[in-house]
Parts: sequence; C-alpha cells; structure tokens
Amino acid sequence: MSQHTEGTFTSSDGLSIYHQAWLPSGDPRAVVMLIHGLGEHSGRYAHVATTLNDAGLAVHALDHRGHGKSDGKRVFVKSYDEFMTDLVQFRSLITAEHPDVPLIVLGHSMGGNLAVGHTLEHQAGITGLALSGAALQVGSDLSPGKLKVFKLIAKIAPGVRPEGLSAEAISRDPAVVSAYQNDPLVFTGKISAGLGAALIEAMERFPQRYGELTLPLLIMHGTDDQLASVEGSRALEAAAVNAEVTARYYDGLYHEIFNEPEQDEVLADLVSWVDSVLA
Repeated sequence: MSQHTEGTFTSSDGLSIYHQAWLPSGDPRAVVMLIHGLGEHSGRYAHVATTLNDAGLAVHALDHRGHGKSDGKRVFVKSYDEFMTDLVQFRSLITAEHPDVPLIVLGHSMGGNLAVGHTLEHQAGITGLALSGAALQVGSDLSPGKLKVFKLIAKIAPGVRPEGLSAEAISRDPAVVSAYQNDPLVFTGKISAGLGAALIEAMERFPQRYGELTLPLLIMHGTDDQLASVEGSRALEAAAVNAEVTARYYDGLYHEIFNEPEQDEVLADLVSWVDSVLA
C-alpha cells in the first residue's frame, strides 16, 4: 500500500506553499519531483503517482504559488525567479526526507519549462530529467509584433490578463476536459501578462544553454498539442548534444499526454526510461 502525505512550507517571501507526496511501500528506488503546469495543481497527478509508486518510486509535488492550495495571487508571478526559489526550497525538503536516493525531475507544460530552468541552474544531484508537453517555444500565433506588445504590457501592468487556455485542447477524452473545467482548484481564467512574459523570456534564453545539459533526458510530446509547441521539444532534442536524450512523440495526442486515452502507453514509457536511468 502506498502512503499519501501533505504539508506546507513558507516561501522566501512569506507565502504558504502546499505540497504532497505519494510514497511506495518499502524504500523507494528513486524519488520523483513532479512539477505541474499552468493553472492546474498537483492533485491532478494522483494517477501518475500511483503508477510510479507501483514501480517503486516516491513522488513529491507542490502547488506553485498562485495555484491550487498554495497562497498567492492566482496564476501570477512578479518574476521567473519566484518559481525558481520555491523549487530550490521544495527540492531541499525532498532530499532531506530521502537522502542519497536518486532524484528524477518530471515537469509538464509550464512545469516542463520550470524543470528545465531549475536543472540548468542546479544540475548536480539530478539523476534524470523528464518532460511532458514542455512549454519551450513561443507559439506561431504570437508574431514578433504581438510579442513586443505583450512584453510591454507585462512591464507596465503585469497583472493584466490578456490570454487564456482552451480546456478542449488538453485531452481528446471529454471526461478529462469536464473534470478539468469543474475542478475548483483549477484556474480556468486568463493568465497574467507578468507570468506569461516570465515564461516567454525563459523560452528565449534557454536554447543557447541546452548544450549544458549532461544528464539522461526524456522528452515526451503529443504531435497534436495546441497549447505547447512540439517544435520546442524537437529543438531541445537537437540542441542537447551533451545529454543522453530519449525522445517520444505520440502521434495525434493532445497536450496532456498523461490524460489521453493512450496514457497507459505513455506512463509505461516513462517507467521504462526511469528503469534504464537507474540501471
């Protein structure tokens, strides 16, 4: 039987950050630091955690500031560094609880972006990095002109909310979309310009640093993802020349590959990759 635990920590600027863990019976072979996506929360990954627990892996996940059960203005940050500082603090809690246990970082969508950002700065001690539908490249709908205006808005009025996400684009399973739309912990409103600009600026500075990654890297992306460009994952695959890259592109799958009808195949690929990394 796996065990579920919950807790909070206080961020460097005084926010209460919620986190939870799913622990396997017996000592874990590795611990997964799971980083969720934009507008959602860690509780949406309970089924992922169950699969990983069955494979002997512990899973720890936080709700980002402004998300889920954590404090903070909804889906808003002043800077990218606020996310980064929270992740460093959270990781220290995980490693204190599981000293000398291999650490896998797993990020989805915005969480994939944050996972890359964290790993580029703190690669030592990470055994492997896995990304699902990572938000690594600005979509083609944002022209250079639009991008310039968006960044200007973010500087002048970071709290303005010009854009939202399409719930229908997360999965081809209507039940998943309905659950997402009716989940009180999911933020389905528009995203603040400040947070959007923080992610875009990270996307723009990442590519020149991909060669710094030297660890096992799993890239997973649905080819029909309309929320995070699959081209961003392909660019990472091509540029991470010093990493041990495994890439899986799932034909026809939407954004949330862990919540698509083919999720069992996707999760089996994730477990198989972890097994190979630990071996």
